[in-house]
Amino acid sequence: MSTLDRLLRTTATTRPDTPAATFGEEALTFQELHDTAAALATHLRALGVAADARVGVYVEPSLDLMTGVWGVVLSGGAYVPLSPEYPEERLRYMIEDSGSRVVVTQDRFRDRVRELAPPGTEVVVIGDVPTAPAAPAPPVAPHDLAYVIYTSGSTGRPKGVMVEHRSIVSQMRWMATEHRLGPDAVVLQKTPMSFDAAQWEILAPAVGARVAVGPPGVYRDPEGLVDAVRASGATMLQGVPTLLQALVDTERLATCTSLRRVCSGGEILSRNLAAQLLAELPATELVNLYGPTECTINASSQTVDRATLADAPAAIPIGRPAHGTTFHIRDGELCIGGVQVARGYLDRPELTAERFLVTDTGERLYRTGDLAHWNEDGTVQFAGRADNQIKLRGFRVELDEIALAIEDHDWVKNAAVIVKDEPRTGFQNLVACVELSPKEAALMDQGNHGAHHQSKESKLQVKAQLSNAGTRADAELAGCPVVQLPGGTPTERMRRTVFARKTYRFYEGGEVTRADVLAALARRPEGVGSRPVGSLTAADLGELLRWFGQFTSEERLLPKYGYASPGALYATQLSVEARGIAGLDPGTYYYHPVRHRLYLTEPLPAAGEPSLRLSFRGERSAIEPVYRNNIQEVLEIEAGHMVGLFEEVLPGYGLDVRACGDGCWKVVPYDEGARTDPEVDVYVQAHGTRIPDLPEAQYAYENGALTPVSASLVEKRHVIAINQAVYERASLGVTVVSRTADTDRAYVDLGRALQRLQLGCHGLGFMSSGYSSKSGHPLPAARRVDEILTAAGRGTGPSYFFVGGRVSEEQRLSEGMYEDTVHMKGPAEMIRDDLVHHLPDYMIPNRVVVLDRLPLSANGKVDTKALADLAVVNAGLHGRPHVPPRTRTEGRLAEVWAAALKYEDVEAVSVLDDFFESGGNSLIAVALVTRINREFGAGLPLQILFEHPTIEKLAHRLDGAAATPASRLVRLHAAGAQSPVYCWPGLGGYTMNLRHLAEEVGVDRPFYGVQAHGVNRGEEPYATIREMAAADVAAIRRRQPTGPYTLWGYSFGARVAFESAHLLEAAGEQVEHLFLIAPGSPKVRSSETGGATYDNPAFVTILYSVFAGVIDTGVRAGDRRSFVARVAEDFPALDPELVDRIVAIVEETFEFTYTFRELTERRVDCPVTLFKAEGDDYSFLENATGWSTRPPTVVELDADHYSLLRQPDLTELVKKIRYRLGL
Repeated sequence: MSTLDRLLRTTATTRPDTPAATFGEEALTFQELHDTAAALATHLRALGVAADARVGVYVEPSLDLMTGVWGVVLSGGAYVPLSPEYPEERLRYMIEDSGSRVVVTQDRFRDRVRELAPPGTEVVVIGDVPTAPAAPAPPVAPHDLAYVIYTSGSTGRPKGVMVEHRSIVSQMRWMATEHRLGPDAVVLQKTPMSFDAAQWEILAPAVGARVAVGPPGVYRDPEGLVDAVRASGATMLQGVPTLLQALVDTERLATCTSLRRVCSGGEILSRNLAAQLLAELPATELVNLYGPTECTINASSQTVDRATLADAPAAIPIGRPAHGTTFHIRDGELCIGGVQVARGYLDRPELTAERFLVTDTGERLYRTGDLAHWNEDGTVQFAGRADNQIKLRGFRVELDEIALAIEDHDWVKNAAVIVKDEPRTGFQNLVACVELSPKEAALMDQGNHGAHHQSKESKLQVKAQLSNAGTRADAELAGCPVVQLPGGTPTERMRRTVFARKTYRFYEGGEVTRADVLAALARRPEGVGSRPVGSLTAADLGELLRWFGQFTSEERLLPKYGYASPGALYATQLSVEARGIAGLDPGTYYYHPVRHRLYLTEPLPAAGEPSLRLSFRGERSAIEPVYRNNIQEVLEIEAGHMVGLFEEVLPGYGLDVRACGDGCWKVVPYDEGARTDPEVDVYVQAHGTRIPDLPEAQYAYENGALTPVSASLVEKRHVIAINQAVYERASLGVTVVSRTADTDRAYVDLGRALQRLQLGCHGLGFMSSGYSSKSGHPLPAARRVDEILTAAGRGTGPSYFFVGGRVSEEQRLSEGMYEDTVHMKGPAEMIRDDLVHHLPDYMIPNRVVVLDRLPLSANGKVDTKALADLAVVNAGLHGRPHVPPRTRTEGRLAEVWAAALKYEDVEAVSVLDDFFESGGNSLIAVALVTRINREFGAGLPLQILFEHPTIEKLAHRLDGAAATPASRLVRLHAAGAQSPVYCWPGLGGYTMNLRHLAEEVGVDRPFYGVQAHGVNRGEEPYATIREMAAADVAAIRRRQPTGPYTLWGYSFGARVAFESAHLLEAAGEQVEHLFLIAPGSPKVRSSETGGATYDNPAFVTILYSVFAGVIDTGVRAGDRRSFVARVAEDFPALDPELVDRIVAIVEETFEFTYTFRELTERRVDCPVTLFKAEGDDYSFLENATGWSTRPPTVVELDADHYSLLRQPDLTELVKKIRYRLGL
């Protein structure tokens, strides 16, 4: 068994003149390294250094680092790495705790070390050591200490890990044989020396490798690190995943062609990052290293297989143990044995005994505290830290698992998950903090962006849109003569055209063809003759300008305009200079788009021919709260859209518009031969196979045809993050590149071009997705356009990129906000929405916080403590002010509330606390409402908490309860721009189990659960399905008087939904969708079973499943009373009175079904979809015919009758519902 000193001596003998270490232009051969280190060793032994004596090494990266460490090794002592970058108090502690009587340093640190070290410590400056021949050294034994390295302690005090020569020699030899750390390797030494991983970099000469010492601080400078690799010719590089991701993001890693091996360690290596690294470095091997400090750096490794990476786990395995090392998984915890296990903790016998155990067979194991399991191929999978497991919402949760799932998202560069307790209520908030990848998730104003581009939580943009900040202030208009224009009510043609001019984010019209694209690009507005400008009447002018006013709809929160405005901020103001126009004094007028008025801002002389000139003024203050970059460009593009609208509507009045050359535009008589188009080059990119007769490529639109110019496209990652889902739905992209010599008109022409396409009646819809910049801040799409055109030998210039596809007539006619509401989420909200498809609900973060950078500790890992202290992370915990109870009712409610939600102190309760945000769930809701009803002698319905979720609102309801009848339409999800979903629950009619479906289905509709009559106190169940449905339809029509209606039903509720659809259609209403979810029953009844009696096991089994959500055939009960008692015992949170009422409904409805004759009397016209649960019997419809005018669509589910409403199986149902809806 060898030692480090022997290994170095052997290499110095066999390869004396080979470089062993370099630092910039300086170098040491193996012989020089050995000789300088040996001289230092002689000096140290003269100071009393011997076996196991600790010697501090306080040196910054340089050749002195190599001499200092190896000098201690050759002396027979154990070096203690002391990184100058460490805080002084930590260094002082390490020197004192290690018992280092000698500290080796450089001349510039001499005084500092003397201040840090205890009195009497010998400070040795490397440059002062005499170069006399080395004296013979006593032999070093394999069990002697090689180094003592400090690692963080659970008590807050670092602990020294004692590593012996036999352990580190085994590690270095394994690295040499397994990962080619040998004579052909050049290792970049960039890790601060006090970190565990730095040791194999520094000690690489032991196995013949050359060390290229990087400049101080290079480990935290990705660009500098790339430079260091290139300059040194390094073949091996190691780093934590956070650093490796930063290297990828430099977009220069591919230039590091000398690299043959990249090692990742210290954190989980995600499959996503592994793929990026291998793509950047096609000739490089990627190795995932794992090992605690207590097991000598690296205890195992996994070389990533390019061929199978796509099918690899989300976290790359930690592989197989190093030579001489053994892995043992005991109760889920990874324990490590073998030669690399450290001696223990310096002067910490109790802690050593706790963490280093001896088995019955005498083997010594280190308990890592890491969770792991064996993979089928014999590798080991890291599953997180045992101490990173928490009990969250009643479940055992591994925070690393959640972080890894988030990092698997294309947009996420790094993620960390923490739990923050709400200080008043104690509610556990799961907060995910993410750092976006600028390559995959570009933001508006990238690098200078406001928080609202990362999250729409503040609603800043919506508030700006509602504020009409682009209109001139009343103070500015005070004293201006006012002209109230006629035509304030828009015509039907105006409304139809304006509402059809949308930013389309969905493309529901079907396939796009080459002919569609050519027709859209060729279209020009048509004129209807020509007339002089002076012939315009006041009515004409009022009607013309009305196109530029606001349009409103009962279906919209925001006003609608006839032209596009980036950010929908409408910050460009229109002014009209009029001479000789009927009803107007000569002058310049500001057009107010909200009031449909003209304000005379500047009178003009009456001289001259009749004329009408248009000018546009950008109101920067209206846009600056939302955008920081490219403001002038945005305003000019918006002016172009306005000019485009004039170009569209003026020909209908026999007029046209032409540029004046001074930024203004004049209205002129229409002349087809003199019309001017935007001076732009047009390019079209076809996406995949979306356009069957137009192969994927980039085409130039020239002379009415499409000519291929490049195989390269603007890709999804080149559009800003919130637009990427739209890009994926799009069939094509269009780029317009300005070619005008008038630089003031360049961006105006870009807006004109898109406006023309948006107003065409060609069936295509578009969304802007990127533009260039005058000020050096182009969006990624514009940079990509420049790359493509330059490579194709084509001219570049100011550009505007937009994506599109075919839209349906329904989309064009809609006056709602369907296309806009999906855009009211930022990356934070969209990432959280995506997690719903990958994680069970209890692991979904309450909040996703996007940060520019995650805070890192000195070793490059995410600093979770610093993260938890960030103001933005804590902001959501105190969103509602603490308002103590103010009335007797509120005070009594607070006591019940605190007990139900387990507040530690009733005084912590605020009357503004939201029930669900405070940790409430369906079971707690039942218990709380029950207690409130008992306390107040009230009859509040169970759904009350959805409509009155705070104490303040509950108190108001209780104080006026007699005047407010309960609604059985329970609002389970409020948001949505389209008409609501009405969904019936299963047997018993209780809607709480529909809540997760309502929250996660994401169909942009409010979602109402239709609670059965009889659940609320004082109600009696209806005797037939028809009576039930008739009452429900009446309630639905009170909320939504006219169709189309969307009806869903689960289990027994499918029958009521079907009957309701029949009744609505019989009344002349339209049902848009009828979704019957698990309409069959679980297979527990045979054909011989009886009805709703307690001697019928099938009935009791089904009845019990209403409360348990599972089939349990072992439940027995003699009557209703004993059954209610059983349920109350099994589910103590449920009020027995409520259980009794639900049981009564089930007894009444259990045998409700249709006779053959009844079904023949029912025939629905609406599209019907059956979602069949695994294991269910045939439903009431499947053995019948004639009940529908069209065959139903049958969707088979893998989930069973009950699990389909719970995660993880709910994801399958949601996915298939969304697919049926074309989402």
